Formats: sequence, structure tokens, C-alpha cells
Amino acid sequence: MKHVLFVDDEPKILQAMKRILFPLAEAWKMTFVESGEAALEALAATPYDVLITDMRMPGMDGAELLAHTAERYPSVARFVLSGQAGVEAILRAVPVTHQFLAKPCEPSVLRELVERACGLQDLLGNSRVREAVGKVRELPSRPKVYGALARAVADPRTSSKDVAEIVEQDMAMCAKILQLANSAFFGLRHPVSNIQGAVVQIGTAMLQNLVLSCEVRQAFVSANGVLSLDTEQEHALRAATLARGLVTDRRQRDDAFMAAMLHDVGKLVLATQMTEEFRAAVAKARQDRVPLHEVEPGVYGVSHAEVGGYLLGLWGLPYPIVEAVARHHAPWRAVSEEAVDLADAVFLAEGLAQEQAAASAPRQDLPN
Repeated sequence: MKHVLFVDDEPKILQAMKRILFPLAEAWKMTFVESGEAALEALAATPYDVLITDMRMPGMDGAELLAHTAERYPSVARFVLSGQAGVEAILRAVPVTHQFLAKPCEPSVLRELVERACGLQDLLGNSRVREAVGKVRELPSRPKVYGALARAVADPRTSSKDVAEIVEQDMAMCAKILQLANSAFFGLRHPVSNIQGAVVQIGTAMLQNLVLSCEVRQAFVSANGVLSLDTEQEHALRAATLARGLVTDRRQRDDAFMAAMLHDVGKLVLATQMTEEFRAAVAKARQDRVPLHEVEPGVYGVSHAEVGGYLLGLWGLPYPIVEAVARHHAPWRAVSEEAVDLADAVFLAEGLAQEQAAASAPRQDLPN
């Protein structure tokens, strides 16, 4: 049974939530509290799987509660369910929130969100890896890409296409901007996997706030020296371009591009959050001359593919992309037909990208 904690300072809203969620009582053990302080007490007493909180509350608001939760209980999936929130609150919440939902929220949507989060947790059997992913606030991006994006969003003549072309060079920015575009705070009507569409969804003003605030500006981390960001980004972009050309269905080309762009995002998570374990896995893969994903399960229980899929799933990216990333080393294990097609494209594109890179300058920094 999954444990879900709901936080809202309005007793009537909590009562309404209890009523509409009562049919789920057999599947979930639900706790309802009226403040951030009470939520932290509950978290200290019971291991919860999911936290769903309002944003605007007296005393400790939702952003502060989520920050405390991320630090103390990183394996908990963290969601905001709010009817209103200002830009400042959103900016504070973005680094510590997995997804945003808008009030009123249909029970079916809430149920799907929680069940998906819990299903993703089951994907990673190692609790230490789940905690490591839960600590992720931002992924490292290349300084020159960050600088180009900051200059672009500050220029009123910049179009959404111009911004998208910059973002598409960087897997970390792609992941974060898609997370935001697929959240309720930006008027989501259908899943977005196209970066230009995501930029339009967010708006350049908000994007500028994000770039110039705490969110994408951890661009200057070198992933703790375990891997070369430039090499990884070049490989991701090469694979993404190839994957888009391998898909015959035009409707899937944006998804294929993005799945391939993000297929190794799990490496960034592991390099920044489980540095020594990741370093050991890289060393063993090089020593044994085998692919990294074959070594990783023996080091921390899963591969970077599942880690990346777990993070992107928590962030609410379209599920075919999530599944394609998680299964890109074993596309036959994907469940949905669309995800199988995407995972096949990523699998082939990654191999071709490696061959192309080896033909020009052998890629020596990190095995796949």
C-alpha cells in the first residue's frame, strides 16, 4: 500500500479531497494535514511515497515545505496542487517540485499522477538510487549554452524558434524546460515534446526569469569531473538528429529527437549525486571493455537508462519519451507500441552516433 500525504491550509478543501478520494482508500493510505509544520511532523513519523501540497499557506508555504522534504526525505515524490501562485513562488518551488497541478483537479488525474509516481519508484529497486534522484534540483549544463540562452531571452527580437535552437543543444535544459511546459501552471492542454512548443507554452518572459534565477544556472558544474559534458552533449545531439531521421511516422519525430537527446540524462544524475559509485562503474566498464550499462546493475542495482527514465517520469514528460529513455538499451522491454518504436530509434541512433564519432575522433571519455 502506498502512503500519500496531502497538505492544505483550507479545512474545507481537505474535507472535499477526502470525499472524492475515498474510493482509493483500499489502494492508498492517505493522511491530510493543514500546515507545512504538521506535514514535516508526519514525514518524520511515517515513510511516505508521495507528498501533494498547496502552495500558498500561512507560515511555511508549499515551496519551503518541498525544500525541507527534498533535503530530509529525497525519495518522496513531490507535487504541488494549487489554484494560484505568483512568479516568485513558482521560481522557489521549481527546483524542488517534480510536477505542478492546478486546482480544481479531477480525481482521475490525481490518481493517475500518484499511481504513475509509485510505478516509477518500483522501477528503481535501490532506495539509495531513488534518494539520489530525489535530490536532483538541476542538471549540469554547458556554460556556453547557458550564456547563449541568457543572451537570447534578454533580446526582444529573439523568436521562439531561436530559443528552441539553443535549448536543443543541451540535454539538461531540454529536460527542465519540458518539465515546466508539461505542468499545469503553464496552461497545459496536451503533452509537449517539441522544444519550440515548450518555449511558446512557457513564454519568453518566464523563461528569462528561470534562466536568470536559480534554475538553469547550475550550468557551470563539470559533473564532478567524472565525464565530459561537451562530449556527452555532442553525442546526445548527434543521436537525436539521427533518431529523428529514423522514424517513419512524422508525428513521432519530435518525440524521437527528444528521447534520443535525453537518453543519457541518467549519467548526469549519477555523476552529480552518486559520484564515487558512478566513477567505479565507469572504471570497471573500461577495465572489462564492456558497455557501462552492463556493469551498472552490479554497482548500484540499475543502469543510467532506468535512472534517467525515473527522473523524467517524475518530472511529467510524455510517457513514451520516459519509457524510451528507460528502455533504450533494451527496446524490446518497452510496453506501449509507440514507446517500442521510439526506443528502437534511440537504440539504433545511439549505435550510429558512436560509429560516427569513432570514425572522426574515437570517443574515449565514457563507455555507454
